[in-house]
Amino acid sequence: MNIIQVVKNIRLYFFTGLLLAGNQQVLAQSKEQTLHELNSLLVNVVMDDLYTPPVAARIYTYPNIAFYECIRFENNDLPALSGKLNGLPTITKSKNDKQVNYFISAVVAYTQVAKNLVGSEYKIEDWKITFLDSVRLSNDTSGLFVSIQYGNLVGDAIIQWLKKDHYNESRGLMRHVTNTGVGNWQPTPIDFAQGLEPHWGTLRPMTMKTPAQFSPKEKLVYNMSKKSVFYKNVIEIYNIVKNLDSTRTAVAWYWDDNPNISIDDGHFNHFVHKISPGGHWIMITRQACIEKNIPVAKASQAYTLASIALFDGFISCWYEKYKTDLIRPVTIIHREVDEKWEPLIQTPPFPEFTSGHAVISNAAAAVLTGLFGDNYAFTDNTEIPFGIKPRRFKSFLKASEETTWSRVYGGIHYPETARISIKQGIAIGQHVLKTFGATAIAKK
Repeated sequence: MNIIQVVKNIRLYFFTGLLLAGNQQVLAQSKEQTLHELNSLLVNVVMDDLYTPPVAARIYTYPNIAFYECIRFENNDLPALSGKLNGLPTITKSKNDKQVNYFISAVVAYTQVAKNLVGSEYKIEDWKITFLDSVRLSNDTSGLFVSIQYGNLVGDAIIQWLKKDHYNESRGLMRHVTNTGVGNWQPTPIDFAQGLEPHWGTLRPMTMKTPAQFSPKEKLVYNMSKKSVFYKNVIEIYNIVKNLDSTRTAVAWYWDDNPNISIDDGHFNHFVHKISPGGHWIMITRQACIEKNIPVAKASQAYTLASIALFDGFISCWYEKYKTDLIRPVTIIHREVDEKWEPLIQTPPFPEFTSGHAVISNAAAAVLTGLFGDNYAFTDNTEIPFGIKPRRFKSFLKASEETTWSRVYGGIHYPETARISIKQGIAIGQHVLKTFGATAIAKK
């Protein structure tokens, strides 16, 4: 499948519905469909704007919080997020409570925040204009003005809050200085890029007290003694990649989720844009909510808690990465074992321990397990636009387990790192559930 066809497939897959519809078709959509379209739109914009995985997760989180803080007033079972999220101010009901349509407010708040976070903000604005035009075509437009006004107020409050999470300050901090120690991370092929987001661990977490709260007690420590755990892991991943079968190869490529793959094609280098790891789990959340017909307020809770787990997962993992600064398999194997060995997938530009894919996937899966049950079987269709067939999983945690080991099969993480990262991610997800006292939202 060529690149042009992949792009066309992405547009068709992510935009079927609101963006390709006329106003009358927009009107026919339910509240739930509208929320799902919003998240599909944001995933696509993030992919087009080419944000890194940690930044992408941040972009998914704040708009969903804004939507939730409005829509919860339609469901008395949903608690406020203030007092549970670090630094979030209290969001109170509108002074015009009886006139406000909190769903319209939620949509406005979501788009207001999303526009503040992305580069292609016009795509979000065009979507909002289409949505509000459709509302104006309906028979009942009473309260529209105050609903929009309240949505903007909530959106502005969330924007002021997010500006204090240290993201902007981290943009001006010093770039990563590579440590020359024998066991420390070094830039890797193809790009030999500098360390990505070395200060991500300084961002304000959503629910964690500190970025170090879920740092694993177990560590994988560099030691090339042949009896050491590290050396055994180096030889193990070397042999795994050398002896890959078609099943493990398919798993590695399915969960690659590299938002910017560098392709070395003879005399030139080009890039292929794909969905980010966090975006993949947002789409899994979407699929589960649609399949179970989850009402809009509860669906908002699912998106919000899943994205919070992704956000905190990245902060926890990145804090650990740059603290331990562990060398990648491709570097140590080239140096000590076999200079011609290559990983199956491209090694990303940051230290090895722990695994970002594993931590954030298991964090999101733990949240979704709490909301949908531990035996929720599903088919993941996320990779269809990229020419990859759907995969069937017995549970969210089985999916995240496969995600974890995909990085080992791909040759970019050690097996011991995978095992430790699963525990780290699940602990973060369970902490998010406990923080909000979240209970199941789907019937078995």
